[in-house]
Amino acid sequence: MFNKERFQKLLLGNARAFSPIERSRIKFSAGAIVMVILSSLIFLTYDLYLGYPSSLWVFTPFILIFGYAWRLLRLGQFDAGRYLLLVALNFFIYIVMSSIPEDSMSAIFYVGIMVVEYVLLGHDKKLRLFALLCLSFALYCLDAYVEFSILPMREYDEETLQVNKLVDFVVCVAGILMTIKLLIDHQQDIIAERTQTNEELQRLNNELDKYAYTITHDLKGPIHSIHSLIHMPDIDHANFNQYLSTMRESFQSLSELIQDVSEQARNRNFEVTKEKFNMRERVEIIWELTRHAPEAQGIEFILDMPKELMVATDKGRITGMLNNLITNSIRYHDKSKEKAYIKVSGKVVENNLHFSVEDNGLGIETEFQEKVFDMFYRASNKLGGSGLGLFTVKESINKLSGKIQLDSTSGKGTTFSIVIPDVGIEEL
Repeated sequence: MFNKERFQKLLLGNARAFSPIERSRIKFSAGAIVMVILSSLIFLTYDLYLGYPSSLWVFTPFILIFGYAWRLLRLGQFDAGRYLLLVALNFFIYIVMSSIPEDSMSAIFYVGIMVVEYVLLGHDKKLRLFALLCLSFALYCLDAYVEFSILPMREYDEETLQVNKLVDFVVCVAGILMTIKLLIDHQQDIIAERTQTNEELQRLNNELDKYAYTITHDLKGPIHSIHSLIHMPDIDHANFNQYLSTMRESFQSLSELIQDVSEQARNRNFEVTKEKFNMRERVEIIWELTRHAPEAQGIEFILDMPKELMVATDKGRITGMLNNLITNSIRYHDKSKEKAYIKVSGKVVENNLHFSVEDNGLGIETEFQEKVFDMFYRASNKLGGSGLGLFTVKESINKLSGKIQLDSTSGKGTTFSIVIPDVGIEEL
């Protein structure tokens, strides 16, 4: 059975494109190279059979050039691979077709390459596309109206000429059908990408509506509380400290909300940047900054991570994830337990970073576990929080192509396990 993914792996190796449309063009380029190499081998075999050994010295260098263009694609040098393919293909077709006398089929080869040029470059590179189309047209005119050939002119009898036309026709039809198939795949990728974009825009619009409503609601509460209390100390001096404490809590809620909103916006809009850093040191810094909070008192912190755990990934997003998960564990710890703890573990396995944040806190009811990553979801309004923390964690993991797993039992505790791929420091 034909395995499409395995075939694409054979064509492009580990090369990665930035978008589905670009990936489609690269697959088209690789497929075109394979088609050209196979066609060249067929023509070379046919020429050798007819007794034209000089073709070997023309076909062989071009086959090597096409192979090198393929290698450039597999190395991720997409533009260089495409331009080398198209320029070499133009001259290859001209050299071969100009040596064939009165071949009415030659025009179809030039038409084919102009279609390939248009598909591979499209409207994104208009000047280069125009230059290549002009090159193809100029070489066709040179072939059709100027009697010049680098190769010796072929001398065919009538029977061989007819066979030659048949071979040309079969190769042209096969090439055009393959080009059409690649073009259809290309258009399907474009449609799929635009459909995905439309769905993403719809999701973002829905999130924006919810975002605006919830942010407005969450801002009103603390502001209304502060506005109500700001004049109370002048009226009731006896409860001054209580009013001050309530206002302090309101300001703290506003500060946390602004921080969470800023982090979520940064996470969504900033590109992924890789840098080398010590994972254990990041965790230690985060705990040092959070352990002095009143709600963190009495919680034992356990760090199960090698001292020299160096990784290469997005430092800001990893720090944000750890900060959100540790803060959540502090906020939802179980005050009734004598030995509350938070345990952070981490290691690198086969170039993937595995880390987890575990606690023996309040836990999460089974029916609510699917909702904890939703925007503005709060397990409990009494314990505060903006409801953006775990949502931002999930978005960060998606940005890094990672995975997260939640294991929680109400009353016993919660563990968030995360896997981030491609963190090898040798990649930088």
